[in-house]
Formats: sequence, structure tokens, C-alpha cells
Amino acid sequence: MGDLAKITSVLTPPHHMNGDIKDMSESALATDRPAAVLVGLIKHQHSLHILMTRRAPHLATHAGQISFPGGKIETHDATPVDAALREAHEEVALKPDHVTILGSLSVLRSPAGFIVAPIVGMIGRDEGAQVMLSPDPAEVDDILLLPLDHMLDRQNYRRQIHERDGVARQTWVIDHPTHYIWGLSAAIIVELSDRLHIQGQKGTG
Repeated sequence: MGDLAKITSVLTPPHHMNGDIKDMSESALATDRPAAVLVGLIKHQHSLHILMTRRAPHLATHAGQISFPGGKIETHDATPVDAALREAHEEVALKPDHVTILGSLSVLRSPAGFIVAPIVGMIGRDEGAQVMLSPDPAEVDDILLLPLDHMLDRQNYRRQIHERDGVARQTWVIDHPTHYIWGLSAAIIVELSDRLHIQGQKGTG
């Protein structure tokens, strides 16, 4: 399932992505804030992996959670792509020119009040490329490279109730031997898996 050409084919192409932050903001509730994350794919041990981070334990929100590099779109970010690349550079020292943007997934609203654009990109051109990553201890406890095939396997998905501010919500959880992946990050991966599954059904229909 973790085939780069197939993944690219189910994404919104870069030249069709809506990079207008104003439109992105107006489509949200007044209390929501535009944000972007980088869903980074990288060749590791001869297969595609997905780049994620474990957030630092001292953070005021989402401490210790597994997430994608990303954050709020700032006024100096021209597009969500720029924001995702900037945040990835700040959090894990990933140079923007080491990322080839493949496309995007659906914009999602988080319970924390963010409207999040998932930007999908390929890190490095091949497995031999020198891509140096280093976590910013102010934000990131650890850098994770998780096997994409495992993350896209629908048998590893389940729904679970989480409570926030006294409100119970159903959220996605991705079972993993050593990491607990849930919430918005899990929902982004589930959507990518769903798109690939639908495409596969069309191909066999």
C-alpha cells in the first residue's frame, strides 16, 4: 500500500491546492485558527516511512503526544505549504529544499480550534540522500520514523472515546507496538488510507 506513485495519485495536486490563507480562514468558524502540518514520507531501511514526532513532555498542550511537525500559520507564511515547511525546519531541522511537495489531504478541524491543512511531501530524493534531522528540545522529545505500510493498514485502526473540556468525542486510534497514535494525527493517516482503499476498489472493479 505504501507505493509513492499511488499515494501521489490520491492527493490534491500541488497546483490545485488552495494556498490562500484568507479563504482558508473564512471557511472556518470565527474562533478557529489556520494551521498546517507536514506529512513527510522518507525512504528508510528500503521502504517508505512516515516522519512524526513525540511532543516534549513540558509543553502546555498535547505534551508527549505523537504528531506531525506543524503549527499555526503565521502572517509571514505565504501559504499553508510555507507554514508546514517552516514548522518542520523549526521542530526537526528539516531543510525545506529537502522536501518535494506531493499534494495535500482534506483540511480538518481540531477540537483545539485549529483548521489544519495536511501537506504531504517526500523527504530526500533517495535512501542515500543525506537528510539530517535534529529535534528542538523546546518542542520535540523524539523524532520517529514509522513504517508507512503499518500506518496505512486498516486492521490497525479503531475508534475510542476521548474527553476534552468535559466533552466526550470519538477519535481515531492507530495501534502500534510502541507508540500511541490518536486524534488529528491518526485521522490524517486514516484519510490517506481511505483514499488509497477507494482507489484500489476502483482499480479492481
